[in-house]
Amino acid sequence: MPEPAGYRLVRSRRRTLAVCIEGGRVTVRAPLGMPAAAIDSFLAQKKDWIEDKLRRFAAESARFAAVREGRALLDAGRERPVVYGAAADGEGEGGFFLRSPRSVRPYFEKTRCDLLPEALFAFARRAGVCPEKVAVRDFKARWGSCDAARVIKLNWRLAMLPAPLRDYVLVHELCHLRRLDHSPAFWREVERLLPDYRARRAALRAYSFLTGLYRG
Repeated sequence: MPEPAGYRLVRSRRRTLAVCIEGGRVTVRAPLGMPAAAIDSFLAQKKDWIEDKLRRFAAESARFAAVREGRALLDAGRERPVVYGAAADGEGEGGFFLRSPRSVRPYFEKTRCDLLPEALFAFARRAGVCPEKVAVRDFKARWGSCDAARVIKLNWRLAMLPAPLRDYVLVHELCHLRRLDHSPAFWREVERLLPDYRARRAALRAYSFLTGLYRG
């Protein structure tokens, strides 16, 4: 069980206790007057869950260490070395050769992101739907969006994902053209196109760290 110094405590005018794992750090959210003993007891009950989450975070961090540290880029799910300081942005058998980390987004948008609308419309034909517009954007914490105007926006980092996970996001947003919610009917639409969507959605969580990279 984490010791009192091993977690971040956030008190507010809430009524219940909650614990979450954010970036490998344990955060406890508690009511303003909740005694420390009650918080420690709550953490003891959640011990196995907390330890499992921390183990998973450590494993995922190790898995993508080179990407997180800026020594490699994910290219359709495959790790390829990246070297910065090149005179011009490019790539070869040895990986990527870019001017600086700021080159990652424009280089991927130039060389990879045209494939995202193409893949989206291939699924759109299968689904029998058609968006009004498709755009590639830089989202901070999500892979895509679909609004009431039937405009689908895709995170350019989708080009970094393995194709099955990229396709899950594309199908998810296309199904919002029929159901602009996450009701059971919506998930039935997703399952009709991707019967294994649950496994893909679960696997996608390991790549969520990408949405925080390549900014500025």
